[in-house]
Amino acid sequence: SVDEDTVLGRFHRRCLGQTPDERCKELENDDDFKRAHRSNAAKGQSRTIDGDQSKVRHHFIAYVMDKKGKQLVELDGTKAGPVMVGECSDVLRGSIQAIRGKLERGEISESLSMMTLGLAD
Repeated sequence: SVDEDTVLGRFHRRCLGQTPDERCKELENDDDFKRAHRSNAAKGQSRTIDGDQSKVRHHFIAYVMDKKGKQLVELDGTKAGPVMVGECSDVLRGSIQAIRGKLERGEISESLSMMTLGLAD
């Protein structure tokens, strides 16, 4: 569950019943998220880039399962939309396989970081 008294909790409450497009607009216009992002981005070791995003050399790609839990989907902000990677029963194993393929084809460099998010036991 999400703590209702957090940026994410308030966003979640506002978005109940909204379409994906409406939720996207809500997120784009959410000043609380923008402030939290700027504050946390400034805490890291890396120098932050203001304004000119063309200087960004790295970005995030997320791998998720589709609603039916049978297809691995790649979410990459540099692409026009979600990319169906293929059939998959385990998001971690499928993601590793997809990343290995990208490395072997030279689509990405080995200069990468990985993070997983999952349910707590």
